[in-house]
Amino acid sequence: MTTPDWVLRTRVRFPLGRLPKLPSLGRWIGVDFAGQGSSRNARKLLPLLVLALISALAVAALRIDLIRIRYAMASAVHEETALREEQRNLIVRRRQLRDPTLLESQARARGFRPPSQVIVLNDPSDLHPHQNRAVFETSADALPSIAAGPPRIEPRGDWR
Repeated sequence: MTTPDWVLRTRVRFPLGRLPKLPSLGRWIGVDFAGQGSSRNARKLLPLLVLALISALAVAALRIDLIRIRYAMASAVHEETALREEQRNLIVRRRQLRDPTLLESQARARGFRPPSQVIVLNDPSDLHPHQNRAVFETSADALPSIAAGPPRIEPRGDWR
């Protein structure tokens, strides 16, 4: 028994010099496979293969879309977290700016003095509660002019 040529070219070593038992290829040589199958089977199989290909492409497209949506959701969550942190910082800053003790110390440092008189002004929209809002917007005389200045003081006889 001689060693086949392809075994000598490989670097595989077999134990005890034994070769594995190879199937005999002699019975398949010269067999014509074209005449055994019918073309009807191939014609029935082609639509199934096309349907399977279209289904596979649709599943792949859905997976790609799902991955894209997951990335978009992750970036939106990160952006929301950053915006919430910014909102917290802005709330803290607003509370610091509206702190009365801080405002008082800053006013004193800049030379402001406490007021000698406090005048409380009413809201001009409360003057005519029975009128419609459209009247306020259309009529110039419906509301008193706030920018006109303080009201005139009528001199009285007992002011001395």
